[in-house]
Amino acid sequence: MYVRRKSNWYIYFIAFGITAVFVVVAIFAFKWYLFPSDTQNTGVNKTNNALEDEFTPTTEHCFRLLTMLSEGENDIPELFFLTEYNAPENRITFVPLPNGISVGGAGRPLQTIYVAQGGAEVVKAVEGAIGISVGYYVKMDKQSFEDLFTTFGNVEYEFTKTTLVKYGTDTKTFNAGKRLMAPEDAYNLMVKAEFDEGDAYRFKVAGEILSEIINQNYRQANATRLDSYFNMLLKSETNLTEDVYKSYKPALLNTVEYGTSPAEFYIPYGEYTADGGFDIAENSINTIKYKAGL
Repeated sequence: MYVRRKSNWYIYFIAFGITAVFVVVAIFAFKWYLFPSDTQNTGVNKTNNALEDEFTPTTEHCFRLLTMLSEGENDIPELFFLTEYNAPENRITFVPLPNGISVGGAGRPLQTIYVAQGGAEVVKAVEGAIGISVGYYVKMDKQSFEDLFTTFGNVEYEFTKTTLVKYGTDTKTFNAGKRLMAPEDAYNLMVKAEFDEGDAYRFKVAGEILSEIINQNYRQANATRLDSYFNMLLKSETNLTEDVYKSYKPALLNTVEYGTSPAEFYIPYGEYTADGGFDIAENSINTIKYKAGL
């Protein structure tokens, strides 16, 4: 007797449905790999180059950049500072670093490491000293810094007292009170000045100037200006790339729109050693990590 077999169509339908779901999930999971240009621009409107309303910064948008300043393009860096960007907090923290901060771990000061092995190794030495990942660096000469300073706009700086600043054999007097800071004066105060109070005071002045560059001008920034700033950095010695910049650009635009005086500075403390080193205090390291959003 012939018996008609029941159809198993629903089994094939379920199997097909499950397979389709897995395919869709895989596509979204690997979107960053399959469509890298789309992912890099997430948060920025492709039509008008502006911040998208639904963008929300996360800790993935935080970054650290080691900046080095030198007199000429081929000269040894004279000032090192860490720039920490905490995207969720809309905060930029400048951390001046003593040249000897790497002696305890790497056995050599930052300047010597740069001469022997370049900027990437200086980054590793700083990472070893403070215990956090930095990753990126840029070395700017005097002219590049002054050009970037000019592009940002005017900066008003207040001297709390009449200050005599020595640049080698030259001396310049800055009277107490507020004054517009010329780009050359800003560089010399941060890098070349010999203050009677020592490096700690120079770091304070450098931190104040860097912070004021941002806080007095960030509201005027937009996507086009950010692109211009970044392109100027690319002309210096750096391991930054356009893809790296694009991944952080939405968060930076968010800070421009919603931040309030976003820049600050922090001077690490510790002990200077007889061999020219600087042993940074553990609590100071913790503060640096906190400000970085770590």
